[in-house]
Amino acid sequence: MNFDYSSAKEQLDAKVSELREKPFLPEELVNLISNVAAIQLEAQQHSAPEIPSELTPADQNLQGRPLLARENFTYDFEQCKELISKISTLVSKEEGPLADAAGTINAAIESGELDLKQAIKAYLETDDEFFLGWAEKMPEAPRALSFLVQSALTPSIKTVAAALAEKLPELEADTSQRPDNGELDFELEQPAPHQHGHCPICGSVAFMHTLHHKQGFRYASCSFCHTEYRVRRMACAYCDNTNAENLKFFTVEEAPGYRVDVCESCKTYMKTTDFREVAKVSIPALNDLESLPLDFVAAEEGYTRGTLSVWGF
Repeated sequence: MNFDYSSAKEQLDAKVSELREKPFLPEELVNLISNVAAIQLEAQQHSAPEIPSELTPADQNLQGRPLLARENFTYDFEQCKELISKISTLVSKEEGPLADAAGTINAAIESGELDLKQAIKAYLETDDEFFLGWAEKMPEAPRALSFLVQSALTPSIKTVAAALAEKLPELEADTSQRPDNGELDFELEQPAPHQHGHCPICGSVAFMHTLHHKQGFRYASCSFCHTEYRVRRMACAYCDNTNAENLKFFTVEEAPGYRVDVCESCKTYMKTTDFREVAKVSIPALNDLESLPLDFVAAEEGYTRGTLSVWGF
């Protein structure tokens, strides 16, 4: 599938305009995320990682094994190096702890104290100890390095994931909601949902859900490779609980078009986008930011989030 930069940029600009209307989002944060997202889109046009060919067999993938484990994802190193420099320079122009941390990271790369390939390897392998060591050097911005590495890798990761999505084994069409008269409805001719909450491509957990079509088919957005895939409507993304009595949701007035799905079994929550009756642009990575009030309410109610945002914080 070819990447449509013009359409993606148009959507990004429209979404950023929506974010700027939110009084609870600091202007500095919106500027940072929108600028980084724009840099990522521009880079994705030219990202050229080698696409892996050794993938999990179809039968094992359908049983739950990812097509390619995240630690085996390939990336365009030269582009990543360029993006680390570009994003850290952008951040350094601002004031505050994150800007100071970006300066520290840039200096460490130039001096050889920080090996960028090692940092990327640590991110792909979810080596928290590596990033903890750097967090201790920048206590006021402990996630600065993971933010920069994750942001710089995103174009490569999305490029690889898009190529691998075409290699996923086909799921049978879902006919469970076909009308009794047997007539076909394009919206109902969707693939059956994956029976596992984690991403079929990389095995990572989702960071948000989205309801699509008038029937409210539930789709998950992967926290690592950004792939969107259909999942079961009534199942916890983290513990796989399917007991409807333990699966609830709530909304808040400050975030129309969003809700929080909670699991009483594992006390986790997942935010869900439902724009079926709301005229809004949907970009999961930015929907996450726009729905920030829901995170505060969920935390106050005693629920925890199962993963970080796709921005590394």
